[in-house]
Amino acid sequence: MGGGYAFSRRLLLCIILFAFWIALTATLALYDLVLGAVCSAFVAVLTVALLGRALDPRITPMVLLRLPWFLLRLIWEIIKANYDVAKIILHPRLPIDPEIVEYRTYLPGDLPRTVFSDSITLTPGTVTVELEEDLLKIHCLCPYHQEGLAGLERMVAWLFGVKRHG
Repeated sequence: MGGGYAFSRRLLLCIILFAFWIALTATLALYDLVLGAVCSAFVAVLTVALLGRALDPRITPMVLLRLPWFLLRLIWEIIKANYDVAKIILHPRLPIDPEIVEYRTYLPGDLPRTVFSDSITLTPGTVTVELEEDLLKIHCLCPYHQEGLAGLERMVAWLFGVKRHG
């Protein structure tokens, strides 16, 4: 691992930890800011030293800026899916037709694919059963639940700045 890479990881982690410190302490007193900066720097240096390359290079400042909007959209999708599953459960005939579908994703790398897979599982009515390379096997409560998979995939692609090729 190059020195520049390690420094940028430490700096990014330090900034994130310091912002978290300020949010938790809810004060801008000099003593608290200095203590937060020292603690954040110490934890960042220690974390990068212990984990090294375990910090995924795809976690960039742009991803961190997009993350709150991604999480809000994901929460909205979860709310909509909860409503849909509640309607299904409360329906007198329980109109379900469960199936396992295969979905091939264009997302590159383990981190975006894992975030996509976990987003599917967090959304009621769908569960990722298996993820191998770019193929996901997903249990869907109703056939129309697989229609929302492409939307979740686009959300994850936007989060990581992935463009669809072809």
